[in-house]
Order: sequence, then structure tokens, then C-alpha cells
Amino acid sequence: MKTKSEEDKSENEMRLELKYCERCGGLWLRPVGGEQVYCVICARQMAELPPGSCEVGRARMQQGPRWEEGPPDNGDGDEAEDATEVWDE
Repeated sequence: MKTKSEEDKSENEMRLELKYCERCGGLWLRPVGGEQVYCVICARQMAELPPGSCEVGRARMQQGPRWEEGPPDNGDGDEAEDATEVWDE
């Protein structure tokens, strides 16, 4: 059976978990089940930043031709060779 002082002690206890800051990597304590992901210092700095832009959908590679006016010049006055050509030296 618990004594009165033991019951008072357990009521005043707070459960904490060790968490790493997802910005600086520092270790800190937060209440169990807490939603915080940044330490206090980083949370303040992050609050000062403008909100990030978020486009809905998937990121896509740009489609279409790579060059506006054909392949680039390779520097010897001739146009770039076909990438499938085999070099004989």
C-alpha cells in the first residue's frame, strides 16, 4: 500500500521522453506523446521564417528538348557527336 507522500509524489510526476531536434540534431526532453519536433531555440527560429511553398502533386522532370537550337558545340568547331558513336583510338 502506498503512503500519502508516495501518492502525492506520483501525482506531481511528469513523464518525459528523449527527443532529437529535427533541425540541429540536439537532444532535449519533451512530454510523452508531445508533437514538438524542434528544440526551443530552433522552434523560435523556424517561427520567424516565412511559410514554405507547397505544391500539391508529384514533382516531375521537365519534358521536351534539352537544347533550344540543337546539341551544344563541343569546343572544336564541330557540333557534338552522337552519344551512341564508338570512339576508335
